[in-house]
Amino acid sequence: MPNPLAKRWARRILLIALVGLGCEQLWRHGHDYIWPDKFAVVEPGKIFRGAWLKPWPMKRVVKDHKIHTVVALAHQVDDPLAIQEKALSKELGFQWVHVPIVDDRSLTDGDHLFDRLEEAAAIVADPAAQPVYFHCHHGINRASMVQIAYRTLYCNWTLDQSCDEIARTFGLEKVNKGPDYRYMTDFYARRVLPRRRGEMPALAGQNLELGAAGTAANPAPTRR
Repeated sequence: MPNPLAKRWARRILLIALVGLGCEQLWRHGHDYIWPDKFAVVEPGKIFRGAWLKPWPMKRVVKDHKIHTVVALAHQVDDPLAIQEKALSKELGFQWVHVPIVDDRSLTDGDHLFDRLEEAAAIVADPAAQPVYFHCHHGINRASMVQIAYRTLYCNWTLDQSCDEIARTFGLEKVNKGPDYRYMTDFYARRVLPRRRGEMPALAGQNLELGAAGTAANPAPTRR
């Protein structure tokens, strides 16, 4: 004869398991609608980075940090996410700049990719655009590449200093499909060092005096 006490405990254990599974699924699929994913402070009050955000957390980031410009680094112009964020910029009154770095490596090799990185870094460094929030889709590879471009072009950090900053905060992630930090070695050799040697014209606002990573003027990012 079945033990009634055992049956009650079995039902309780099943109920706890179902509640736990429900909470896990709610966190996995629902937290992006509330918290800003991969959000980090690169330079307090000026430069912030992260992932592509849902409307509610994006509204919070724009309001809390008085964001003037958002630089979107992923998706084509006709992608629903790009269309949605562009519409949100009109609603909230921030400047939306789309500098897509696509996943297709055939479209991101060489000068095309480096031009996009320079374009995005120039906006990030422009005081008129700040406070600025730049992001890719997941807030990891493309955002980190733009941060490295910004540090090496405008803060005069070495490539090692810039990569160490990313390694300490987000990690240097290798991907098989799209571009990642490994492209920055060539970027540094072809776009950064020639400017420091006077072989290419300096960029507007570019600092050509040697800097040190993590100084008070250029502190390391703070994850939130």
